[in-house]
Amino acid sequence: MGKPRSLYVHIPFCASICSYCDFPKLIYRKQWAESYLRSLFIELESLDDIELLDTIYIGGGTPNCLPFELLESLLTRLEKYLLPGGEFSIEANPEFVNEEQAKLFKRHRVNRVSIGMQSSSPKLLKTCNRKHDFEAVRQAVQTLRQAGIDNISLDIIYALPGESLEEAVEDAKKAMSLKPDHLSAYSLILEDGTSFKARGITESSDEIQAEQYEAIRGLFESNGYRRYEFSSFAKPNKKCRHNLTYWHDEQYYAVGLGASGYVGEKRFRNTKNLNKYLASEYHEEEEIVSPTSDREYYFLTNLRLEEGFLIEDFNKRFETDFESEYKLKIGRLIDKGLVEISEGRFRVKADKLILLDAVLVELF
Repeated sequence: MGKPRSLYVHIPFCASICSYCDFPKLIYRKQWAESYLRSLFIELESLDDIELLDTIYIGGGTPNCLPFELLESLLTRLEKYLLPGGEFSIEANPEFVNEEQAKLFKRHRVNRVSIGMQSSSPKLLKTCNRKHDFEAVRQAVQTLRQAGIDNISLDIIYALPGESLEEAVEDAKKAMSLKPDHLSAYSLILEDGTSFKARGITESSDEIQAEQYEAIRGLFESNGYRRYEFSSFAKPNKKCRHNLTYWHDEQYYAVGLGASGYVGEKRFRNTKNLNKYLASEYHEEEEIVSPTSDREYYFLTNLRLEEGFLIEDFNKRFETDFESEYKLKIGRLIDKGLVEISEGRFRVKADKLILLDAVLVELF
């Protein structure tokens, strides 16, 4: 498979904790952040024979809540790993974007910014413990554009507690009004350790989630945003190249608290304990990928893509004949109207992608 060509970097610090977030996160403290970056750079330097990368993605947490000097230190260290023409993404909360920060991004070759809009409703933003409003999102997009960032993504969350179909549709319309290059729409998933879960809030029904998702999808697609992955929509040539690394089940480096990576035949997850991380005790879980789990990961990721996967690629990777080996399973799925084979690709039908779990159960 060769060496990974992508790198994920996790920055766990936030100014406040969102009610739905289950990612490794910490309230920002200067001394913690300084120590964290020192350990992060040590982990980065420990990567085996890292070469220039096609994509780098800084996620969180809230990476852009770091003060200017620490953010500059991080970007300076990372940009030297980026190939010319590479994609360099950073997640950003809109309330921290300003002209100085946007120019810093541009100077250090950050060329894609993913903004957590989440909702345009003051009521729902308050429920989520978000500290911005829609006007802050508008201003952030404008500031980044003026600095020369020409690839901006907006994230929204649907099926929030008490959210109506009308509110979900309004969020989609407001997001599109800012003319981003990329849009992501995620349903609310409640995990242990989140404020929502602790408060006894439950997820919306499957029917409500499906109704809101299909309404959002219809709006995005009718306005020129092509769905390429279940939750991801893009203008032409604006797909997230880094995230496609995941969806194509390719290897990638990962550094930082709680970060998960895939290198060689090993998948790993870093510790979520800050003290252990600062002591350079990085990997907490490691899995040697078996032939069976390798295929399962491949199906789990590639079949989220609207284009599915090239059968030729599957055959080459797993040294088999997909259509022969899975003949009976493919037949049952086709009879159910869930999948299709077209132009050498195996894919879930576009209008059935929401039923992906049923396809995976059959294939596994």
